Amino acid sequence: MPQTPIAWTALSTGTPVVSADGVELGRVTEVVADEQKDIFSGVAFRVGLLEGPRFAPADVIDRITTEAVVLSLPAERAQAELEPPG
Repeated sequence: MPQTPIAWTALSTGTPVVSADGVELGRVTEVVADEQKDIFSGVAFRVGLLEGPRFAPADVIDRITTEAVVLSLPAERAQAELEPPG
């Protein structure tokens, strides 16, 4: 089933965050942006119940669709490089 691209303004919490190689890394907990200035910074996502949130900056997000936020990083790099928000 094809995924329909959406704007970051249509992104909702709970959307899966997926690595470039198709591994689900977590779910969106917050869209980090300045809506008044139309500046998208990235998304915060929760990896699991026991781990804290991580932040995927806009420059590592390949695309946002109705189904997922797809990163440009493979799972191994994303897990090693993406830091907690802040």
